[in-house]
Amino acid sequence: MKHKDSQSPYESLEKQLLSLFFSGIYISSHDIRQLGEKIGIELPVKDRNILLSKLFGDANKNQKSKELLVVISDFIKSRAMQYTILGNNYPHTKPLVSKWLQKAKSTDLLIQREMKNYE
Repeated sequence: MKHKDSQSPYESLEKQLLSLFFSGIYISSHDIRQLGEKIGIELPVKDRNILLSKLFGDANKNQKSKELLVVISDFIKSRAMQYTILGNNYPHTKPLVSKWLQKAKSTDLLIQREMKNYE
């Protein structure tokens, strides 16, 4: 018998966000702590996986899940803007940067779909 009760409802989203290959962005432990601060959740210095899971869990407990998704979306958009600037300033990086940009946009769409669950 499989137990999925201990699994976070955001586990697949967490995995997506933590994987540069899938999300197109790198989120550091510092970034995760800053995301938490923006919605009033303080996090200890820990591994990225633990921090992101704790952030989603605490946001859910405090009815701040939608706020968290908004700040994550803003973070992704900020990184996408940085990638656009990088690609414009260094044209030889465009092939690589465009892949990151596409993945970041896809991840943001995933976040936007999640936000609709809270409307």
